[in-house]
Amino acid sequence: MRVAPRVKVLWIKEEYLQHILSGRKTVEVRVAYPNIARLQPGDILLLNERYRYRITAIRRYPDFAAMVAAEDPAAIAPDLSDRAALLDACRALYPPEKEQLGVVALEITPEHAHP
Repeated sequence: MRVAPRVKVLWIKEEYLQHILSGRKTVEVRVAYPNIARLQPGDILLLNERYRYRITAIRRYPDFAAMVAAEDPAAIAPDLSDRAALLDACRALYPPEKEQLGVVALEITPEHAHP
């Protein structure tokens, strides 16, 4: 059993970072690279080396289609209108060979209030 949570720096595009900071985006989606797949609930994400967020839940999916079917699109991309738009956006970010690694949905919450 781990004593201290792992801290992982995660780089977020500015528009999505602003959604996270405002509380509109509560789920960050990544492909399951080994460094992402090792994350566990309770670990800390240091967003853009500045903002500390705790992982409260992790859900794993075989691909983006399964993730989009199960997750609330508004929690992932507040400006997208529906599941099809979210699926298209995810696949625009990651090529098929990356999607084959699997998909991880990280539910996050601020560790502390932001200044």
